[in-house]
Amino acid sequence: MASADRPTLARALLLGCRAGLLVFLALYTLCAVFNMKLGYQGNESQVVSEYVWSEWRGVVLGQVARLIGAYTVLGLAAGAFLGAGLWAAGAGRRAVFWGSALACLGVDVLLVLGDMAHHPHLYAATLYERSAVTRQVLLSVSGTPPLAWGMAAAVAPALAVLALLARALRAAPGRALAAGGALAVLLGMGTLVRAAGTPPEKAAARAKGPHLLILSADGLRPDHFSGNGYPRPTTPNIDRLLREGTQFQETVVQVPRTAPSWTTLLTSQWAGEHPIRHTLVGREAREQPLTTLATALNEAGWTTAVVADYAGDHFSRLDYGFQHVEAPAFHFPDLIRQRMLITHVPLLPWTALAPGLFPERGQFPELTDPAPLLRRTRRMLEGMPADAPFALVVFGSTPHFPYAAPWPEEGRFVAPDYTGPWRFGTTPRMEQPPDEAPPTPEDVEALVANYDAGLRAFDGLVGDVRAELERRGLWDSTLVVVLSDHGEHLADEGRGVGHGDHLWGSAALRVPFVLRLPGQVAEGHTVRQRARALDVAPTLLELLGVPWPETFRGRSLASLVRPGAEDLGMPDAPALVESDLWFSDRDGQPYQRVRIPYPWVYETATVEPETGDIALKPEWEAPVHAARHRGLYLGRWKLLELPTPRGIKVELYDVVTDPGEAHDVSADHPEVVRNLRELLARERPVPRMPEARGTR
Repeated sequence: MASADRPTLARALLLGCRAGLLVFLALYTLCAVFNMKLGYQGNESQVVSEYVWSEWRGVVLGQVARLIGAYTVLGLAAGAFLGAGLWAAGAGRRAVFWGSALACLGVDVLLVLGDMAHHPHLYAATLYERSAVTRQVLLSVSGTPPLAWGMAAAVAPALAVLALLARALRAAPGRALAAGGALAVLLGMGTLVRAAGTPPEKAAARAKGPHLLILSADGLRPDHFSGNGYPRPTTPNIDRLLREGTQFQETVVQVPRTAPSWTTLLTSQWAGEHPIRHTLVGREAREQPLTTLATALNEAGWTTAVVADYAGDHFSRLDYGFQHVEAPAFHFPDLIRQRMLITHVPLLPWTALAPGLFPERGQFPELTDPAPLLRRTRRMLEGMPADAPFALVVFGSTPHFPYAAPWPEEGRFVAPDYTGPWRFGTTPRMEQPPDEAPPTPEDVEALVANYDAGLRAFDGLVGDVRAELERRGLWDSTLVVVLSDHGEHLADEGRGVGHGDHLWGSAALRVPFVLRLPGQVAEGHTVRQRARALDVAPTLLELLGVPWPETFRGRSLASLVRPGAEDLGMPDAPALVESDLWFSDRDGQPYQRVRIPYPWVYETATVEPETGDIALKPEWEAPVHAARHRGLYLGRWKLLELPTPRGIKVELYDVVTDPGEAHDVSADHPEVVRNLRELLARERPVPRMPEARGTR
């Protein structure tokens, strides 16, 4: 090649910038043209799209500007770097331009494939139903090692670095060698520092207790624990805790949705006694002070903290009294930004490299990788003061729909030849198309398989956190608890998908309650006594030696878990259950046939302009409360009251002889029904309704 064709460095940088900018802006344009729908977990609505554009246009345009800016910066930076490498290799002007363009495109494609292999659910939202080609790409990449794609993506940048170093070595050998030596020393020092970790003396100095560690995930079903007889190897680390501690055979939550359930768990009050009556409470309820497990421990000298991912936004929106909170938000503007970002497939892997630039990445329900949660947990433990015990809640979301386990767990249990609609999980639908075929048995099997993979991913987090506390010398001085806010319907009983819409069966109402503390909690023990969400906080406080507040309604079950307590029992106490508000009136689920109708959430909810929170309109509070299904467990019986326009439908189940609740026996036991309905009327709180006022 003639030397006249070889550009100067400045010219090569300019050519590379042009090439990179052309490639990345073309990628932006493709995404903007082909992925313009605004949906959430498969739910799309013209009503919402029009509302977003009319009321939140500034947020939309601001996100467009951020996206274009990110593509522009990436194009300029990547193009300039690769152009410089080609210049150093002696390429001509055309080769610099087209080589930079092809290298930019190749690097981006390989990074996308690597991120797709790691988190296929993140890309399934956009690509799985797009076309046969994109579906096949996703299916082919799923299950492959992400590292291999990452290494392939690094080839072009690595060659550019080598070319630049070689040219620098030819131009000034001494300086190049000195720079390379300094870089090697710095890299070596960094490796040694990471390998050293926390000094043993620091860990020993912090080995005080008893500490409290609550390991929780959204939607845990204890009947899917392999240690409880489930055939798949889903929970090896939790199974170890079962052998080393005590579990309650049955723990029932009141409202099987996250925010109201966690509030009952922490306040030891029924929903209605505390203000978080349902999922979409308004600002007045969110700002009411709460007396909780955390506030009791604060007063007793504990340092309290919580770390959470996607479904843990209630920890940041509600004041439970934790001194340190690392949890995502769930404001409507953030939701808009999140849904716009997820359609930009070429940009997604880059957002992982700089998560601070696009914090909404951490709110993706399709991206519940426990690895970032583990890093935040380690940082939180590192920051705990050495002179006080700590209470830490770690809340993960991988078992929550859409059941988005990362590699290597993703797809572990799915049939290899399954390519149906639930290959990468599913989520409850707001609206069911009238001509949509019902799920097949193969679909249901795939859904359960994805859930089990998510459960196994969370179990891996349990093992990693255990290893971290063992390394710090804190494990045996910590009361370790495995807990959840609700279970999950998985379409395997003909009762739909999700949680909170109805009270049939135990899948959504029953949660794990496992405890481990050497010397204080019996090993390998199962308590047959039914526990209630109300009883969790008093039980933990008694085991820690802390008195519980007078506002707590539950009772401590600590005497049932102590060593030698195998034969102890308590009288049964009523366990209230209640459905949450209904998001849809057209999803085709069985509960729609047994309910008082009211419109779907697009009409009953509003976005608070001052906070961006989604809340139920005040005028709908009373109708929603009146329509909710309710009931209770007591002894062998489960009573349900299902309000309908024709009156209350009553159902009674004997959960001892009929654990699947297949047979309503209310007609056979009228006296039991009467007594339980009277008890429910006495126990169920009647909440104060907010006054209706103008909404926007």
